[in-house]
Amino acid sequence: MPSNSLKKLNRHLLRQALDAVSAPALIIDAQHRDRQVVYANAALGQAIGLHPNEIIGRSADSLADSAFDPASPEPWRPRSSRGAVELRPAPLYDQPGKASYWLLTAPASAAAPAMRPVASGSAGATPSMAGTGVFMATDVWARGLRDDRTDAATGIPGRNALLEVLLRDWSVARREQQRLSVIVFRIDALESYHQLFGRHATEALLRKVAHSIANSLQRAADYCARVGHDRFAVLIGGAEEERVVAFAERIAQRVRDLALHHPRSQLARYVTVSWSVASEIPSATAEEPGLLEDAEARVSGSVPREGPARPDDLNADVG
Repeated sequence: MPSNSLKKLNRHLLRQALDAVSAPALIIDAQHRDRQVVYANAALGQAIGLHPNEIIGRSADSLADSAFDPASPEPWRPRSSRGAVELRPAPLYDQPGKASYWLLTAPASAAAPAMRPVASGSAGATPSMAGTGVFMATDVWARGLRDDRTDAATGIPGRNALLEVLLRDWSVARREQQRLSVIVFRIDALESYHQLFGRHATEALLRKVAHSIANSLQRAADYCARVGHDRFAVLIGGAEEERVVAFAERIAQRVRDLALHHPRSQLARYVTVSWSVASEIPSATAEEPGLLEDAEARVSGSVPREGPARPDDLNADVG
């Protein structure tokens, strides 16, 4: 198996493993200037009162009262209304000598919220293997979480749902030798909007942006999901590069046309989005798609702009 495919497989297995454990865990990009969270499991979301989709994409420092310092002997403590949560980092390496990511974990008993035993197979149950019984979170958490395929804040599909569809469409595109593209939209300066207006206004903003994107899809096969705290993704199959880029530009303009006031934005008076595209015709030997990760990496490294973003401005080279 090629080394890059092996890395993607290892990341996939790591996520599956962390999803299955009851201890809170998250992964921070050590190379990102804002120490961005690239993964959070359900146990962490449960411990601090946020859905994992509300955590992914945020800077680690925005989740805690003190900056994340992997060299500190003290544990890192994210803010939580459900009791103290203490996480300790361990480096993850893509190559020897320099950590590419930090994995932060806690003992299974350190941050578990109130749990109650239920019969196995209950609707909405989040199983935990801690102890000897099967447990689920409190009813409030279970209703908020729904399942990991639906984003609770916006009602559109979540990251895991998109990954399932992406894997299916990737197989079809590889067999038919068709182009497959992923656009990632990032809401500019969402953190400052949240600080100014609060959670309810931010969730209303997320819903408006989500519906603006979802209602713009032109074909039944096109797919939209919320994939992180401040970002959405659209999966488009069988379309030429020009159509994908034009679609992204239209969405950026539609979000501006919502005229959602953002007095702390350095780009415009209103909410704007940056975007990036990853596009590929899979080769016959390509084993696993990395389109979502590629588009996220590009938009994370982009300079947000006022108005419809252009691919050359955002390093959004298509193809």
